[in-house]
Amino acid sequence: MSKGYRFLVLAMTLFAVSSAYAEEHIVKGVVTQWQPLVTFAQPGDTVRFTGMTGHDTQTIEGMFPAGAQGWKSKLGEESFSISLEQEGAYVYKCAPHVSTGMVGVIVVGDARPPANLAQLEANLQEVKVAKNMVNRALKKMKKAIEAEAK
Repeated sequence: MSKGYRFLVLAMTLFAVSSAYAEEHIVKGVVTQWQPLVTFAQPGDTVRFTGMTGHDTQTIEGMFPAGAQGWKSKLGEESFSISLEQEGAYVYKCAPHVSTGMVGVIVVGDARPPANLAQLEANLQEVKVAKNMVNRALKKMKKAIEAEAK
């Protein structure tokens, strides 16, 4: 067996094993809310957004880990998916419904609270639209973390 062939088999096996542990989390747009409002995931997991008729999903500037990639779907893009590798909390919104509370949080990794919580709280002052709704989502995230710890 050639070294190249053995390397290919090993690489395929490692990919299959790592893919077997990645999970898919569903976040659904329901009227003007995300369900669930807080999602807990691990690096490499996929988050799929459904129920997107009349909705989009996009990160809020300054409200995700420094150095991480934000996202923005198209309005009505059903089954839009993201895979988050960097640990921390990501705060996202539906642009048409942010002022009615359509703000959610994805916490990636095991750190509780997420390592970028202080950054999120400091950057909250820079949020231009629906700051109170973003603050509400952060409070709900903290409550979800407390409930998870019990």
